[in-house]
Amino acid sequence: MAWNQPGNNGQDNDPWGNNKKPSNSTGGIFNQLKDLFKKGSSGNNRGPSDIKLSMNSSKIILAVIVVLILIWAVSGFYTIKQNQRGVITRFGQVQPEIIQPGLNWNPSFIDKVYKVDTQGTYNFNVHGDIITTSEKGENLVFVEMNVQYRISDPVKYLFNVTNVEDSLRQAADSALRTSVGSSNIDAIISDGRSDLEDSTKDELINVISHYDMGITIVDLNFQVARPPVEVQDAYADAIRAQNDSEREIKQAKADKVQLVQQAEGRSATILADANAYKVKVELEAIGDVARFEKLLPQYKAAPEITKDRLYIETMEKILAKTQKVIVNDKSGNLLVLPLEQLLKNKNEQSSESITANSDSDYNINLPNPLDAESAQQNSIDVQNHSSTTNNNSNNRTRRTMGR
Repeated sequence: MAWNQPGNNGQDNDPWGNNKKPSNSTGGIFNQLKDLFKKGSSGNNRGPSDIKLSMNSSKIILAVIVVLILIWAVSGFYTIKQNQRGVITRFGQVQPEIIQPGLNWNPSFIDKVYKVDTQGTYNFNVHGDIITTSEKGENLVFVEMNVQYRISDPVKYLFNVTNVEDSLRQAADSALRTSVGSSNIDAIISDGRSDLEDSTKDELINVISHYDMGITIVDLNFQVARPPVEVQDAYADAIRAQNDSEREIKQAKADKVQLVQQAEGRSATILADANAYKVKVELEAIGDVARFEKLLPQYKAAPEITKDRLYIETMEKILAKTQKVIVNDKSGNLLVLPLEQLLKNKNEQSSESITANSDSDYNINLPNPLDAESAQQNSIDVQNHSSTTNNNSNNRTRRTMGR
């Protein structure tokens, strides 16, 4: 029998009894899809209701898929704040682009966004007991330091170091021990903190520069720096003594400035007085020279008369400044009347009488016979002195005329 014999109700026969029709590519695909679609239920033969149910299930599945796609698309929107920057990893690989503030979108489950605050300041404290090994010997001091830093590169901050704060804390502790260990305890506790802070900050920046953490050290401050409790009172006394010394030094400098200013003022006054006195003496000398130049012709004409006149004028000037009266009697004895002492005694007696009168209720002023007698004697002496002076003047005038 031939393999393909025509007939047999339009069926082809092969030697093994399998009846198959040659199918073209397009028709065969559609037929297979229809067969798959009809096999949705358990039976081999289905009715029209089963076909409608399968169509509804397909629409539901399609709607669910669309909703999931919408949810996935909407979930990709995110916002970066003004003080933040975003870093994206796509399938775990870091993208070099930095996301700026605003509304952004990324495919969920594909990209992951890390938000980093690049404008805020972070801080932590480092403290511990540190041994100083300076020239004055070894000392134990407790130091607490506050470190403030800011994120400068978000990518390096997130992926260069596993734990930035822990690494930075260890680096700060190392820098603190390096700087404090080589310093003097007196400088740490009293007046050397600012220099120590600067040296510690430089040391910390030098340490973290090798790790490239993507951070910037903003500030570094010593919160506490004190000696151990056992010797804290002694150090407090030393600090007070140092403060007292500084205060006394400042007071001494202020007093020095004040004294120098006062001395300069007195010096200027003395110099001004000296210059004025110099001018005065020079002018008086010039006046004396002019006066003697005028007297010179008269002296040449009558030397004795000029001498006597100059002597009398000089004595008048000298005796005018004293309150004593000198009387020269005919016997050649000089009588000195201390008018100054007499007037002083009189004033004292007057004040005593006024005090006595003020103490009594009835005051009767009686003349003092001693005062009257002394006043009468003084007037007699003055008259004798004036007469003697006149006689002497007349005698000198007669001698002059005789000459």
